[in-house]
Amino acid sequence: MGIASVNPQTKGIAQTFEEIYRATNILGLKGINVEPTFGKPAVYFDDKDFLPVYDLCQSLNIPLFIMSGPTTPNLEHTNPAAIGRVAREFPNLKIVVCHGCYPYVNEMIGVAFRYENVFVVPDMYLFQAGSKLFVEAANGFFKGQLLFGTSYPFRPMKQTIEDFLELGFKDEILDNLFHKNAKRVLGI
Repeated sequence: MGIASVNPQTKGIAQTFEEIYRATNILGLKGINVEPTFGKPAVYFDDKDFLPVYDLCQSLNIPLFIMSGPTTPNLEHTNPAAIGRVAREFPNLKIVVCHGCYPYVNEMIGVAFRYENVFVVPDMYLFQAGSKLFVEAANGFFKGQLLFGTSYPFRPMKQTIEDFLELGFKDEILDNLFHKNAKRVLGI
């Protein structure tokens, strides 16, 4: 299944909306990805230019994928507090945070604790310093909000699966992490 990427900063809101309708209604894609922190200019996740996209995704019941991570031009933009503001303003929007706002692991877990509509895919950052908190949280309240991801081709899939299984997740939550949570987010 595919996810479409849109950028209202470069295309404007009208063309962005057209692309969202085309991607979901014609191409059959299952979600919309945005990358505000990587834009020109890089902005926070709750920047006003992106709010209409979030509103449309919520009204169409389409999950929103937000790219985050330490490679942004300004690391301050990766702080998940802005994800919390989006989750509060759009409570029926399923928000999937790719790269888990690393290195703000504790803060990301706090946002997910507060907002059940926030899901996290730490992918390759799950194997970085400080990320064991994701495992600890998933073994408790977070078991329905963490999703498995590989970041392939940056990290080999087989190695990622093998390493993931060694992180200390409880056996009874592995089905959630590997597929049930994603199925719920994607509505399949």
